Parts: sequence; structure tokens; C-alpha cells
Amino acid sequence: MPAAVFLTGICCRPGNRKLSHTSRGTHAIVPWRYFSKAADAAIWARNSGRMLVAVENSEDAVPVWEASFDLSSAFMLGNEAEGLHPAIARMADVSICFPQTGKRKCINVSSVAAVIASEIQRRKWLESDGSNII
Repeated sequence: MPAAVFLTGICCRPGNRKLSHTSRGTHAIVPWRYFSKAADAAIWARNSGRMLVAVENSEDAVPVWEASFDLSSAFMLGNEAEGLHPAIARMADVSICFPQTGKRKCINVSSVAAVIASEIQRRKWLESDGSNII
């Protein structure tokens, strides 16, 4: 499977009116798959040969720009209130974070997903000859 979004648990899925409006049509072109349990998604990704990357503000997390991960890795993001379930985080091959200052170590999930997507694109560009820039 090429790049895709795996949705788990209680979440907004394609077909939802609000998602259709917010996604501005990308929900129709980005492959996605729903799993009722996050562990099932992680197991599926691992069985497909992907490295599992926990995105979490944990003690052992490496800043996203310093972390070693495959560009085809499966990035696991938890919910904004509680983060990743510890059992899911333990399944990861590596934990990465977006370091922040301040007392609260939280960031909007969609914002950190955008930071990670940007880093993946940067690495892809570095591996290419640079001609695939839009």
C-alpha cells in the first residue's frame, strides 16, 4: 500500500460532512483504512514491512529532524488528550517528538502530523535530484 491514513477508534471518517468540507476534497484521493483498534492498525502496518514510529513526548523520544526512520514508516499519533496508549507506544521501533518549550508538552495532532509530513517531504527531496519540487 502506498502512503495512506489509518484511522482508529472514535474518529471522523470519510463520508462525514464536516470532514468532506475540511479536507477540501483530499479525502477522496488519499487512501485510508479504518481499524476499530489501534493495535490492529499497528500490527497490520508491521506485517506489511513498515517500521512503527510512535509520535509521543516521551523520555526516549528523538526530535523528528534527528530521528532515523524509513520514509515508508507507519507513524502512530495518539489523541490530543491522552496521547498514545502505552501498549501501542511499546510496539514502536522508535519514538519521535516535536520538541517544545513551556510547561505543557502538547501540540495539536494535525499540527504535529503536518510537521512530520514536512520532514518526510524534505527527506524525499534530499534523496531526489530536486526536480520534483512543485
